Amino acid sequence: MAGKAKSDLPPLDPKCPGVPPGNRYREQYGVIAVCPDEASQRALYEGLKALQGARLKVVVT
Repeated sequence: MAGKAKSDLPPLDPKCPGVPPGNRYREQYGVIAVCPDEASQRALYEGLKALQGARLKVVVT
């Protein structure tokens, strides 16, 4: 649907909660590391877990 104008979108369901109040956007920074196997992913995760302040997410595709 690339190139579709916002006005061309279907209307929202009347039960939809609507636009949240205020500006909920906050900038985030991330790193993606592609690992060759599960063992190296686990080792990397454990090493990164030692860092303070980092929120980790494990992804398998």
